[in-house]
Amino acid sequence: MTDTWGIPGPVFAGLYGGLLLLPALVALARAGLLLRGRAGGGPDRPEELALLTGGRRRFAEFAVAGLLERQVIRLAGDGRLSRVKGSAPDTVGREVLTRIGKHGSSIERVCDAVAEHEAAAGLETALIGRGLLADPRKLRSTWVATAVAYWVVVALGVVRLVAGASTGHPVGILLGLLALGTAVAVFVTVKARNRPAVKATFAGRAAAEAARRSGTLVTGPAGAVAAAGLAGHPDQDVRAAVTRAAEHSAARTYSRRARFAGAGGGAAVGYYGGSSCGGGGSSCGGGGSSCGGGGGGCGG
Repeated sequence: MTDTWGIPGPVFAGLYGGLLLLPALVALARAGLLLRGRAGGGPDRPEELALLTGGRRRFAEFAVAGLLERQVIRLAGDGRLSRVKGSAPDTVGREVLTRIGKHGSSIERVCDAVAEHEAAAGLETALIGRGLLADPRKLRSTWVATAVAYWVVVALGVVRLVAGASTGHPVGILLGLLALGTAVAVFVTVKARNRPAVKATFAGRAAAEAARRSGTLVTGPAGAVAAAGLAGHPDQDVRAAVTRAAEHSAARTYSRRARFAGAGGGAAVGYYGGSSCGGGGSSCGGGGSSCGGGGGGCGG
């Protein structure tokens, strides 16, 4: 019996295992370069420090802290913001006031909205260009290319499996490698579909830490928030209000999910009735037969 494609099964299995490993190594190397960033720069403004230490959410918290410091707004003990007097000096501050409105709003909602302000996106782009934030588009393109590579490798494995099995060659090891490759391909494909979060590079984190140590960008309550968030605000009452607001928000989210899960579970029980247990036996019966063919062989 001649070898499939002139390559012995054990040799092809080893080569195929290497092909499965290669895209992962390339992706890790590429992502590592993107996440390393470029040293030599640093944040020039507290807003940039906020983005480096806590992303857009921290950027929004810094804007709120600035208005609290100027006493343009106040924070109640339950985490609700309201306007006091005066106006904001910049567009981000004015967005905060707009979101608070005449009747006030929770700090969670205000920060969530302000985090999407175009000023945050502009600062992100600038920090990406300076190598302090990782470019999410390049990270995503890395995962997309890796997913394509894995599906090509899976297709090659399927062709080899069919060719080997049709000529009576054992294909057990190749089948196992193919299952592994398919699982990895599905995982990478799902990861490629999701837009990566913007995160600081190694250089960006080092620059932020240097800025914190120097103290030039962290003066005053707003500066402290840029470095550590509202949870690091020097005013104990502000910290307590923020903690309570976060707890209430988490409780509301949990309650909504619980209601949704309960409604979905009730619908499922009503639809399927009691027949779901009946199909379990037959599926177990099929499992035994699938084990019988996995015994031997290499890569076709």
